[in-house]
Amino acid sequence: MAAFKKTTPLLIARRISQIGISTLLFNGYFRVFETAKIYAGPLRQLCVPGLNCHACPTAFAGCPIGMLQHFAALHRFPFYLVGFLGLIGLLSGRFACGWLCPFGLLQDIMRFFKKITIKIPKALDYGKYVFLVSLVIIIPYITNVHWFSRLCPSGALIAAIPWAIWQPMDPTFDMPYIPEGAIGWMFWLKMAILAFFLALFLFIKRPFCRTVCPLGGIYGLFNRLSIISLKNSNKCVDCGMCRELCPMDLEARTQLNTQNCIKCLDCTQCKHVHFYLNWLWRREK
Repeated sequence: MAAFKKTTPLLIARRISQIGISTLLFNGYFRVFETAKIYAGPLRQLCVPGLNCHACPTAFAGCPIGMLQHFAALHRFPFYLVGFLGLIGLLSGRFACGWLCPFGLLQDIMRFFKKITIKIPKALDYGKYVFLVSLVIIIPYITNVHWFSRLCPSGALIAAIPWAIWQPMDPTFDMPYIPEGAIGWMFWLKMAILAFFLALFLFIKRPFCRTVCPLGGIYGLFNRLSIISLKNSNKCVDCGMCRELCPMDLEARTQLNTQNCIKCLDCTQCKHVHFYLNWLWRREK
């Protein structure tokens, strides 16, 4: 296998985006620690491009999947949301998964602690569409309950745990936001799901993104059409660098721009893989 650099300017830029934009900027309402009230301004009606729980105490905007459940529960068609997701998808495909997802960042970080990497069956890649159709659309439509959000491990980490630890007091009514005894079996089920995925992160590359994340499933439908894209020079020498570098365990020779490619651009360290703008390259051809 060819040698590669563990730290590159591109990887540093991706970490800055993941930490600075998706984690700190999108969740930068630190005034909540003074007022004990979550942000309720106009940005609350919008959603961020990546998976980011709207219940996070410091969140400015909503989560696309949370909003999709909301409209499903109300039996209303989300015109704005569909347009937003379609625009992000056509512009970048799953680029947001690689550059703007806090939960993806956590999986990338835990990748450095892996001693062995376990491969998973390709059939599980379609699990995210099962969760999208069932827990995000159909079941909320029937029950009027946001079931994916109730079970989401990302929400457990950035929303459920902070609220449970903080236990803030509502300054208006001088009483706790979370009444005594309100943390029950659903909270602990969510913690168990989070613990399960944290364990998987130590052995499998981005298992949540590959098998569960419904937002990744939506963006993946646009991957081959999106402007931000990748191409292979067709001079692959089977060095194995691309698979070693890829956080989704893909091979650049056959799996570039497939529904699991998160457009992180890590594989461009190989001289045979190149970033390009899809519409421009096609026009030049």
